[in-house]
Amino acid sequence: MASYLHRYAMVVLATKDEKTFLPSVLEAPDTAMNHPAGKGHATVQNPTGANYSIDTVRRLKQTLKKSDQLFFLIGIDAFAEISKWHEAEALFGECAFIVASRPGYSLADVANALPESLRPAAAVSKPFAKQPAKGDLVLRGVTVHLLEDVRHPVSATAIREAVAAKRPLGRFVDLAVAEYIKKMGLYKS
Repeated sequence: MASYLHRYAMVVLATKDEKTFLPSVLEAPDTAMNHPAGKGHATVQNPTGANYSIDTVRRLKQTLKKSDQLFFLIGIDAFAEISKWHEAEALFGECAFIVASRPGYSLADVANALPESLRPAAAVSKPFAKQPAKGDLVLRGVTVHLLEDVRHPVSATAIREAVAAKRPLGRFVDLAVAEYIKKMGLYKS
């Protein structure tokens, strides 16, 4: 629970000046969570403490109108592992994806990361191996919008390395988040 609270605090600090952003405890572990769902409430208890994206998306959709659109924002490094996620195929049926791409990834890499049941045949994706990961990938049961050339050098690995080397974190995170990481002694080996 402690690592979740630290992540939540960092999100609050990072978005404090963004009036349209609302940090949420929707994925808080090991708690019973009540969320508005129409006339009643949906109570979700997770005795294992595991948080699956499919469950979060389904809980969130209970709070939305039918006309609302839901997008799952994810970096391409994490997206590359999406086929291993819990109920990955179902997740693509629940929402569209926005994938923050970066140089070195191709459109074929994106297509090949999909769960096997949603993945195009190799003969279809092979011609896209040299095409940068940009634009939209729309297949039956899948919509992926690619944000191209996101150049922000942030990653948990880079932050851990900077903390270990006692280097400033300003190039990775907001100053308030950097101060929080330092004050709380986070990301030390």
